[in-house]
Amino acid sequence: MEGLDDIVEEFLVESHENLDQLDQDLVALEQDPRSRDRLSSIFRTIHTIKGTSGFLAFNRLEEVAHVGENLLSRLRDGALELNPTRTDALLQMVDTIRALLAAIEASGGEGSVVVADTVATLSAVLEDTPAAAAPAPAEVAAPVEVPAEVAAAPAAPAPAPVKRAAAKRAPAKKVAPKTPRSAMAAA
Repeated sequence: MEGLDDIVEEFLVESHENLDQLDQDLVALEQDPRSRDRLSSIFRTIHTIKGTSGFLAFNRLEEVAHVGENLLSRLRDGALELNPTRTDALLQMVDTIRALLAAIEASGGEGSVVVADTVATLSAVLEDTPAAAAPAPAEVAAPVEVPAEVAAAPAAPAPAPVKRAAAKRAPAKKVAPKTPRSAMAAA
């Protein structure tokens, strides 16, 4: 367990140092919002925090960093432009990450730090929607009539589970939901 404590301690030290640099980078980015180098530096910082927090099972920290990383990726790639609203969202992300790091430092866990508002804000500026807006209801297909003889037929047996060799695998990557084509065309 002591080895893990050393890893967490190193993670905290590096994360605080990286966030100090990130603060400076965000201020500089406001002066030159199209700086790919600055955006890449900020992206790498958040990417590192996300990856390590996932490894250490700090799930809320990983969640905030993941959504922030998605936003930074779109900014870096030129799909979105930095504006005051997005800058505020990035600053909110940094504040939330700092609060989570402080909780981890104090208790070894993420404590009671709430991340839902930050995730919602980042997601909203990522998709250009108001943070308070609820997602649009999914379209419901019209019911399909099933002939009585099909409905009464016995169900086929479920296939046997596939046995797989136990191997070390990288954790599955979280994939951001795709933006509907209609929303992309409107942007």
